[in-house]
Amino acid sequence: MALLILSKPMPPEHFAQALREHGWPHPIHTTLDGDWDPASIRWLMAWRLPAGVLPRLPNLELLFNCAAGVDKLLATPDLPSGLPIARVTDSAQAIELAQYVVHAALDHLRLAPRYRAQQLARDWTRHRAPSVGIEALVLGLGPIGQTIARSLAALGFEVSGWSRTPRAVDGIRTFAGDDGLAAALPRARVLVCALPLTPQTAGLVDAALLARLPRGAFFVNIGRGGQVVEPALLAALESGQLGGATLDVQANEPMAADDPLWSTPNLTITPHVAGQLSPGAVAAQFAEEVARLERGEPLRQPVDRTRGY
Repeated sequence: MALLILSKPMPPEHFAQALREHGWPHPIHTTLDGDWDPASIRWLMAWRLPAGVLPRLPNLELLFNCAAGVDKLLATPDLPSGLPIARVTDSAQAIELAQYVVHAALDHLRLAPRYRAQQLARDWTRHRAPSVGIEALVLGLGPIGQTIARSLAALGFEVSGWSRTPRAVDGIRTFAGDDGLAAALPRARVLVCALPLTPQTAGLVDAALLARLPRGAFFVNIGRGGQVVEPALLAALESGQLGGATLDVQANEPMAADDPLWSTPNLTITPHVAGQLSPGAVAAQFAEEVARLERGEPLRQPVDRTRGY
């Protein structure tokens, strides 16, 4: 019995080391090219897979997603219908993502890019930039979205949250469904996308949605690049409908050198680093799911393929 880890660009060695420190007793392989028997692989840890990998593993019992979203794994073309899939959650990652969102919003609202430019020009001009009471809307109210919403609220934002189905969050005004989204958008001077990528959320942030925001609104995406129609986003930035945006995720990752996102004014790009999972948390949750399967118990964090997460 052995585990195969295919987590690149996340270093598989980090997960392997964390598992060994956790007391994992079985062999661990971190490459498809190793000298090992495919029939020995009982567990696979990955976040995306090319076609042809899964058919090579006839005795696979568990596919464990080692990233926050499962969309890339669910897109595997030869994914067996009956293969159990488990996902990981990490409260520390949720806090990192909330920090990223708060930093991006305040960097924009407190005019930090202008002051950085003024520093280079040795210009000591002051500007009025109120940031208390700004209305923010968080799309997605899972554990990550709730952490983001509460973090913004703690720093003086008036926060609302939206989800596809109704969900109550203490201290946060919530909206749901298409009607709820239409009602919430005109108030949102800061819009945050923290949704999983599903058929229902793909392309959600399009020209029509952006047009419902107050002119000059600010957008942050830590969800998935596929949720944003990027040409519509660029047009909204160019017209001033959006006053700025920060994208940690993009439709094409890694971005090509000629991608227009790189050079768009008022747009900040980071390479999918807003929140990174702790190898220790991944190792502990993977070991727990394996133990549950061996005891005949249900997975703690199963993936619902119909919902996409």
